[in-house]
Amino acid sequence: MRPLVFAIAWAAFIGLTETALTFWRGEALTGRSAGVVTVFTVSAFLGAFCAWGLASLLTFRRRKGRLPARFAAMILSLTLGTAGFCAVFFFLQLRAYYSQWHTSTISMEMFWQFAFTGASTSYIFAVMGARPLLPFVFLPMLAFSWYFARIEPPRHV
Repeated sequence: MRPLVFAIAWAAFIGLTETALTFWRGEALTGRSAGVVTVFTVSAFLGAFCAWGLASLLTFRRRKGRLPARFAAMILSLTLGTAGFCAVFFFLQLRAYYSQWHTSTISMEMFWQFAFTGASTSYIFAVMGARPLLPFVFLPMLAFSWYFARIEPPRHV
């Protein structure tokens, strides 16, 4: 139950932050901007949910220094999970858009197009998608990671 509540809280925070940033830039909440907010929110939910399991798995056998290890594992997992899922969703969107010009038969050309679409999507997301969130998400990410490190009862193995 805790991972689900954690993921919902993280997704709500990311969604509200992206909505506030949309209004702050002077944009109206149109279908396009609502779609972007939805992509960020869903990817934050999936990233946080998977991050809980990954951080728990990374620190399962740790006996000494458990609190700092869990804290660091959650920072890493939450960052990579949220950004990773968001990049994948943007990749799927761009792949669907570019598919009208790409080949549909399985060939070496298709794999090249797939690879370069993925690379360009990663670059576009890193430059335009993640950068506006970084100054606003850093401190709450530390707070969420601290919660994860403190809430899990110590295991005596």
